[in-house]
Amino acid sequence: MGSSNIQRVERELDRIFASLGHGMYVVDNERQVLIWNRAAESILGWSEGEVLGRSCKDFISHVDDSGCQLCDKKCPLLTTIGDSHTVFAGTVWALAKSGERVPVSVSCAPLFDDEGRTVGAVEVFPDMTHEKEVESFKDSMVSVVAHELRTPLTSMKGYLDLVSEGDAGEITDMQCKFLEIVHSNVVRLEELVNDLLDLGRLESGRVVVHWDPMDLEAMITETVETFTAMASEKGLWLKSEVLEAVPVQGDYQLFSRVISNLVSNALKYTIEGGTTIRLGREGDRAKIDVEDTGVGIPADEVGHVLERFFRASTAAQTGSTGSGLGLAITGEIVEKHGGELKLESSVGQGSKFTVFLPPASEATILEAAEGGQDD
Repeated sequence: MGSSNIQRVERELDRIFASLGHGMYVVDNERQVLIWNRAAESILGWSEGEVLGRSCKDFISHVDDSGCQLCDKKCPLLTTIGDSHTVFAGTVWALAKSGERVPVSVSCAPLFDDEGRTVGAVEVFPDMTHEKEVESFKDSMVSVVAHELRTPLTSMKGYLDLVSEGDAGEITDMQCKFLEIVHSNVVRLEELVNDLLDLGRLESGRVVVHWDPMDLEAMITETVETFTAMASEKGLWLKSEVLEAVPVQGDYQLFSRVISNLVSNALKYTIEGGTTIRLGREGDRAKIDVEDTGVGIPADEVGHVLERFFRASTAAQTGSTGSGLGLAITGEIVEKHGGELKLESSVGQGSKFTVFLPPASEATILEAAEGGQDD
């Protein structure tokens, strides 16, 4: 290709980069900025002249929703450059020139030279401010509706109890049956409202983790005792295995909900076989497996299980009902404890949820970081 053609291609690329609607910049292997487009300037306020040749970590300073700095060990650009593959970091917060944090959705891809060596990376980041505002409005509306429903539901439940007990006069067997159906549905709606309110509090950071030593073995034993009757009614087995216990810290009452939610979910969506809760370790972390022989989750749906109101397409096979909020709450609680939640699933064979928790020494650091939160 002649030099004039090369120059023409370079000009075309420059025009394309400049006209992209999403923010975009290119860095070398040291994360020094080589290209900075107009959309990046519009979103973050930094002009091309102010950023070229500078390390992006010195002025963009990505953080996640919890305020954790991503520009060091968790930098998506460093991961892209080091592993030579595309990284989607999701929505993070970038530092604008004004000092404000701007929500952006980050995707990074490696750049290679003619010999296939990684020479840098490109980051594309659309502005997510509007989406965040819509999400915040939606969450606010859900919270308001949930609060408004709680009082009348409590009243309905109370009057149903009075009528069912005959305090308003004698009732027939058929009337009693109908009242039981109504009562069951009121309880389900009450649980949905409570789950919505709990999830809202977790997501907004209004739940404080009370850090104390947690006996995971005792927690698992209590969970098995609680759900044994439910398993027996369905003809399923429920057992626990303790391979090794790692000292951990956290909020016993709050974290026990994680184990309960996972076991309840496993039993709901299992037709034959049963569920095993397994406690062990991986490296220095505690590892808790909740493994079932249930209907499983399709591979293309696994990534959605922690979303609000999500229910797998295979759930209908069991006839079980649910709000789709339990796993969302579970994920939030695990994150509050500095942990990690993973899922392996195969349709027709079952699912295995694995929770990893940091050792007690790391939990102490988390406790110190959250010390300023209010309940």
